[in-house]
Amino acid sequence: DEAEETSEHLMIADPDSRPLAVGRLHFNSSAEAQVRYMAVEPPARGQGLGGRILEEFEKRARAAGATSIILNAREDAQRFYRKHGFKTIGPAPTIFDAVKHVRMRKDLI
Repeated sequence: DEAEETSEHLMIADPDSRPLAVGRLHFNSSAEAQVRYMAVEPPARGQGLGGRILEEFEKRARAAGATSIILNAREDAQRFYRKHGFKTIGPAPTIFDAVKHVRMRKDLI
């Protein structure tokens, strides 16, 4: 997409360099960062990898002067993001007419 070239990407890999967790951070404005494309391989879930990526993105967003981070989360992932300080603020687009998402935000100030 149009933000790909200016986005920051993170990946946590296993010792054989196979991706276990990935995510992307871009800025919608100087005040608002957005997390996209977060994913953790099912066998690697529950090990804190997704949380490590979110924490690093939060550090980077703060360092760049952002005052909030938003994301669109699958409905079944809301608990994970709430655990990391995000709040549901409304609906988000449904993907493939089947995967329901909600918009979430974390204030950084």
